[in-house]
Order: sequence, then structure tokens, then C-alpha cells
Amino acid sequence: MIQTISWILSITATVLGIIEPFNKKMTGVLIFNLIGNFIVGINYPLSGSLSTSGMVICLVACVQVFINFFFFTRKEIEVPKWIIPVYLIVFYAVNLLSFSQWYDVLVFGTSTCYVLSISQRSTRMYRILYCTNSALWILYDFLAHSYSNLATHIALVIFTLVSMAINDRKEKAVEHQ
Repeated sequence: MIQTISWILSITATVLGIIEPFNKKMTGVLIFNLIGNFIVGINYPLSGSLSTSGMVICLVACVQVFINFFFFTRKEIEVPKWIIPVYLIVFYAVNLLSFSQWYDVLVFGTSTCYVLSISQRSTRMYRILYCTNSALWILYDFLAHSYSNLATHIALVIFTLVSMAINDRKEKAVEHQ
């Protein structure tokens, strides 16, 4: 039963994650990101993961997305540069506190990519960082035996690459006109 719930959550997060990089505005990206991160975070313990770092980091990410969305992006205010190191410090501290497996070191890389991605105004740059972040999570999920989240992150990389090919090509074509 728990495995079935885990796969249902994973499919839901995958669908949200597939839609996310196709958004043309960061407000849409952040809404899908917030919901998707929450689902992936609660799915780590359900999927049989050997580590709690993935869950904790995803839930901290939700708080950071919430802050960015409600205080900056929604109001069309650029995320202040000073908040990026604060986010990184929080992520690193939380990761150190929840560090339990050697591969939890990968979460430092995912955290860095993530903080930089959600602080973007450009959806193009967001997609590049999001793809890198998801690629690191693929390795983490494999090592943590979180196979439902692994399937989600593989799909996210594939569809983010498709989104980059479609949206970024369109943006370049418009720039050259």
C-alpha cells in the first residue's frame, strides 16, 4: 500500500514537474515548483529512502520558494542578492544536521543549483539550473534507493531539455528579429 501511494505521489510530482519548465513566467514556475517539492519531500520516506536529507531539503526548498513567490516574484521585484547566501547557509546547515549517508554530500550541489534557479528572473536560466539540479537528484535517488523519485527526476530532466529546446529556441528567434 505504501509503495502504491509513493508511486502515485511520484506520478503527480512528475506531471507538475513536466508542466513547470514550460511556464513563461517565474510566478507559474514557482507555484508548480512549490507543490512539486512538497510532494517529492513527503515521498522520500514513503519510497523507502535510506536517507532523510532528501525529504528535509525538499521541505526547506518549499519555504524558500514560498518566500520568493510571495515577497518578490509575485510583486515583480527581483530577488535581492543578499538573500541567496542566506538561503545557501540555511540549506547547508539543514543538510549537515540531517546528514546520514555518504551520498548526502550530493545535496550540497542540488541545494546550490536550486537556490540559484529559484532566484532567477529569466525562465531560460531557471531551466538550465533546474536541469542540473534534477540530474544531481537522479544520482542521489539511485544511491538512496528512492526509485519512485528517481523516475520523477529522470522525467524532469527529459522534459526540461525538451522545454529548453522549444522555449529557448523561440526566445533566440525573437531576439534575432
